[in-house]
Amino acid sequence: MGEHEVRYFVIPMIVVFILGIAGISAPIFPIAQFVIIGLVAILVGTVCGWLVVGIRFFVKWIQTRKEHHAVKKVVVASKR
Repeated sequence: MGEHEVRYFVIPMIVVFILGIAGISAPIFPIAQFVIIGLVAILVGTVCGWLVVGIRFFVKWIQTRKEHHAVKKVVVASKR
């Protein structure tokens, strides 16, 4: 995973954290709410990041299979 892919983990995490902090209306237990928002932000960032990485891996795998299949057809066709 390169440095440019880290943004898919960090950006959703930051957005959820900021929106969560802004959404606190009655801070009865401010430390507990802060920790909960932080954990939810980490969870959302992790899920979004791995989802993007997984989709990119799947697309690359599909392209590799198509290329391999096309090369295999050319080799088989040239033997005839």
